[in-house]
Amino acid sequence: MRENLTIARPYAFAAFGFAVAADDSRAWSTMLESLATVTSHAEFKPLINHPRISKSQLFELLEEILGTQLNDKRANFLNALLDSGRLGLAPEIATLFERHKAAAQGVVEVQVESAYEISASEQDKIAVAVQARSGKDCKVSAEINRDLIGGAVIRVGDSVIDISLRGRLRALEQRLA
Repeated sequence: MRENLTIARPYAFAAFGFAVAADDSRAWSTMLESLATVTSHAEFKPLINHPRISKSQLFELLEEILGTQLNDKRANFLNALLDSGRLGLAPEIATLFERHKAAAQGVVEVQVESAYEISASEQDKIAVAVQARSGKDCKVSAEINRDLIGGAVIRVGDSVIDISLRGRLRALEQRLA
């Protein structure tokens, strides 16, 4: 997944640049989210790299699905994804686009992965701590990952703070090796 994010980064940055230049970030956001949903769909995924389906056929299909969400710039962007064979990265592009949009609005996204459910008050404490360090408003999202055993992994942009028991055990294992 990290590799996909790296490859998707310049596409998301370009899309964000087009959106800002046209003062059209909401429409771009909607289109990219729709494109991500379509390309992630189990029935559509096999079509992306199918040898018997041409890029123009895929474009026509997506043009029909996305409809009025496409204008000339967004259609050109879609063609660029098709030409470069990067249509499958649409979910990552949409995610990174939203990060650029949030950063431009002065909001930082904080993703908390923990072994157990985190209460709203704990999420608020994390938001306050990140806000104090970054000086930006925070949007905290939390998910449960039982593999962590205990603790949490906190992602703020490209920074990762691993305070999980699994992470500590791995660090100990590396020191002992």
